[in-house]
Amino acid sequence: MASRSSAQESIYLPILEGSADLHVRVAGAPRAWPLLLFHGAGPDVSWRTWEPQMSAFAVLRRVYALDWPGWGQSAGRRPEGPRRLAAEPMVKVALQAMDALDIAVADVGGVSWGGFIALELALAAPQRVARLLLVAAACPAEWVAGGRYAAVTQPTWLAWAEEDPILPLSGGQALATALPNCTLHVFGGRTHWPHHLHSDEFNALATEFLEAGSQSGACPDVAR
Repeated sequence: MASRSSAQESIYLPILEGSADLHVRVAGAPRAWPLLLFHGAGPDVSWRTWEPQMSAFAVLRRVYALDWPGWGQSAGRRPEGPRRLAAEPMVKVALQAMDALDIAVADVGGVSWGGFIALELALAAPQRVARLLLVAAACPAEWVAGGRYAAVTQPTWLAWAEEDPILPLSGGQALATALPNCTLHVFGGRTHWPHHLHSDEFNALATEFLEAGSQSGACPDVAR
């Protein structure tokens, strides 16, 4: 039998256009501090981007892994056109999900495009983001170089692969330098998903980062 912290369930939030459902995969004790997890923009990705981490994170967090509209089990349509990778619409969805779940503030994690969205969420609503856990965050290089993320002061742990075939490590190094409170960990190998290729090491380091926060205990602002 699965422990209470490792058991997972799917919930559906009617927050999309026409009251359509956003799917969220949930694990962890209901009163634990919340951790939101965002996936990227690949054609076949979903909340399962974070599947190797769900049980490990659920030991100390209430984990909410979102399916963006049009991905996974969520309703809606994926963004299209030249601004299909703009973060603003998904930041809005994330804030709506937090409101629907009665989450005032949370730790936030994101992979690739999801990492970009997590950083933009921290800029748009800094009071609602406690810590950032990022994997190969796909931020525009010109925004990084232009100092956009100097205002993101939350503790940030950034993971990158030494030979990322999609986003070169130099981009991660530049982002880590641009963020005022960031630790970069470089994993060996050729992958865009070091949290899969090195899941055990990643989980140990990521949970250590989460545990270092003052939010390791129960969260009085979470109703479910």
